[in-house]
Amino acid sequence: MKRRVLGLLFLFLAVFVWGISFVSTKVILAEEIPPVSIAFFRQFVALVPLLLCMGIRKEGFRLEKGDLKLFALASFFGIVLYFVFENTGLTMTTASNASMLVAAIPVFTLIIESIITRKPISKAALGCILASLAGVYCIISENGTIDLSGSTFLGNLLILGAMASWIIYTFLSNGLGERYSSLKLTTVQTLLSIPLFVPFTVPEVSAWKVPSVTALLHLVFLGVFCSALAYVFFLYSIQALGPVLPSAALNLIPVITIITGRIVLSEDLTWLQAVGAALIVGGLTLLSLMKLKERTQ
Repeated sequence: MKRRVLGLLFLFLAVFVWGISFVSTKVILAEEIPPVSIAFFRQFVALVPLLLCMGIRKEGFRLEKGDLKLFALASFFGIVLYFVFENTGLTMTTASNASMLVAAIPVFTLIIESIITRKPISKAALGCILASLAGVYCIISENGTIDLSGSTFLGNLLILGAMASWIIYTFLSNGLGERYSSLKLTTVQTLLSIPLFVPFTVPEVSAWKVPSVTALLHLVFLGVFCSALAYVFFLYSIQALGPVLPSAALNLIPVITIITGRIVLSEDLTWLQAVGAALIVGGLTLLSLMKLKERTQ
C-alpha cells in the first residue's frame, strides 16, 4: 500500500514537473537569454544529480563496442536538435501550443513505425490518430486557416522539428534501452550532448549576460527536476503501479502547461486551441489504453 501511494505521488510530481517545464523555459527567455544557451547550461545542471545517482548505484560508464557512435547520434537528435528546435520555437509560440504539439509525438511515431515495419494500423487506432492530427491542425492554424508568414506559425513549425528529432531519437535509442539502464542512458547522453551543443551555442555567446535569481532558479528547476529527477520518479511509478496508469497520465502534461501558462504567463487560449487540446489528449489517451491492452493480452 505504501509503495503504491509513493508511486502515485512520484507519478504526479513527474507529470507536474514536465507540464510546467515549457513555462519555465518561457520565463528564462523573457529575460532575453539566448534559447540554445538555456538548453546548453541546462545539461550542466542536470549532470549533477545524474552523476550523484550513478555514484550511489555504482554504475560505470563502460559501453559495449560500437555503441558510442549510437549514443552520440541519439544525444544529437534527442537532446541537442530537440532543444535547439524547441527552445527557439518557444521564442515565437506559446508554452501551451508547444506542449500540445509535443504531446502528439506518439501519434507520429506510430505512423512512421507502421510504414517502416509495414504493420497495419487498426481502425480504432487510426481514428485516434486522425483525431490527434486534427488537434495538431487546430493548434498550428489561426481561426481555421494557416498563415505561413506569421511568426507563431514559424514557432509551431520549429516545435514540429523538435518532434521529428525526438522520433528519430526514439528509434535510435530503441536497441540501447535493452542493454543499458535508463539512468545510464540519460547520463551518458547528457554528457555527450555538451560538446555537441557547442557549434549551436557559439553564435549566441555575444548575447550572454548575467541572469537574474529568478532565471537561475528556473534553470536549476529545468536541469535538476525536468531533465533528471522526473525520469527517476516516473520509472519508480511504473515499477510501483504498472505501465497503464503512468502511460495514460503523461497525456495530462499539456493540460498542466495550459493551466500554468495561463496563471504565470497570462497566455490566452482560443476556442480552436481548446478543441485541439481536447482532440490530442483524448486521442492519445485512448491510443495509450489500446496499446497497453494489446500488450497485456
